[in-house]
Amino acid sequence: MNLRYALLALLADGEAHGYELLKRFNERIGPFWHPNIGQVYQLLHELERRGLAARRDVAVGTRVRRVFRMTARGERALGTWLARRPGWPAPLRDEIIVRLLAAERRGAAAVLGQLERQEVEYRRYVSLVEEEASRGAASVMRQLVHEAALGQAEAHLRWIAHCRTVFATDRVARAS
Repeated sequence: MNLRYALLALLADGEAHGYELLKRFNERIGPFWHPNIGQVYQLLHELERRGLAARRDVAVGTRVRRVFRMTARGERALGTWLARRPGWPAPLRDEIIVRLLAAERRGAAAVLGQLERQEVEYRRYVSLVEEEASRGAASVMRQLVHEAALGQAEAHLRWIAHCRTVFATDRVARAS
């Protein structure tokens, strides 16, 4: 759903073919969301069917490239979407929750082991995000996305620390 509006916003910068839009998206957002080219073209064709984008075919050598532009209807749709109340955070479907559910039947030690493994991965992820951010000049949008990714990972690390405390307290209470 949101990728549809991202494509409209990128088309507002000027007409482009799908690969160009994917390139613009990656330049502006960074490596934190990985739409594939199939998704991009599927959504572009949907936008075209709905009258939100228009396509023209451009000959490039022996190939034909499909170039899209946002229509006035697409501009209105993007404005309407921006004016709507923002959505709530995505449902919690993180792998760690399922892992904890599965480990819980094996006891607190198994849960704590999963938490430790997840913490190692989140710390590794934080290092990669910080390394990516230190690579040099990035757009303000890309910097903000980096900060969002970092903040989310740090929130997960705080939650993992909280889980450890809860399970440690529970172990002590059960032992008493």
